[in-house]
Amino acid sequence: MKKLLVFISILIVAISLKSCSSSDSDEIQYEGDIIGKWRLSQLFINNEDLQISECEKKMTIEVFEDGTYTENDYLYNDTDTECLLYDVVNGTWESLGNSNYKMSGLNTVSVKVSFQDNKMIAEYSEINDGVTFSIKTIFISDKAFVPDKILGKWEQDQAFIGSIEIEVSACEKMGSVEFFEDGFFEEIAFMDNSEQTECIELPLKTGMWKNIGDSLYKIYGIGADGEIKITFENNKMSVEFSEEIEGIPITAKIIFIKVTS
Repeated sequence: MKKLLVFISILIVAISLKSCSSSDSDEIQYEGDIIGKWRLSQLFINNEDLQISECEKKMTIEVFEDGTYTENDYLYNDTDTECLLYDVVNGTWESLGNSNYKMSGLNTVSVKVSFQDNKMIAEYSEINDGVTFSIKTIFISDKAFVPDKILGKWEQDQAFIGSIEIEVSACEKMGSVEFFEDGFFEEIAFMDNSEQTECIELPLKTGMWKNIGDSLYKIYGIGADGEIKITFENNKMSVEFSEEIEGIPITAKIIFIKVTS
């Protein structure tokens, strides 16, 4: 597993370099498009979306008009407790014409780069241990980047089982969950004591989150590690998920109110 993660991280670096390489297109139009700062959004290998982590999405590439670039790469540490800047790459790029680019230090002959709206798409093939991999990375212009709506601190407001609203106690409403840009979250929860005369604070709960697109998220560390649908409206966040209780499928929805950004 560790070898696979290392390999994937290397691919991410290579792709990012290649996208930089695209910065030197054969036409002024392409050079103008590629110049600037880009943030990693998606990584595909053999047409499979690897659903990279929020930490890896912090990777940026800044392409300069003088034919140089700077790349900052991020990865979680070995215990998945911290998102670290693990490498800074400085290099050069060269246009090969027809939207193809070459990047210093890469084994790949060229990278095909295209642009769509505020996105830059870099595609190339690489051979590793005799196996050919088709790789595609999608970057978002830093100027067009919008932070995930999930970021910030939220407090529970309502809860539903199916269509039936479940009462949320004053103690439960004291709890909060805070999501951070690097893919971590912290949850503080309270419960009533047996006499319902005071609120008892439960141990701090931490975990990781990942946006996988189409309003779907993966929230790790809450007992429901599958895909969860999360939507946003004004200052409210609606979290919907399903689970089985004694073999019976149950659909639940929790509505949170945003406290801080």
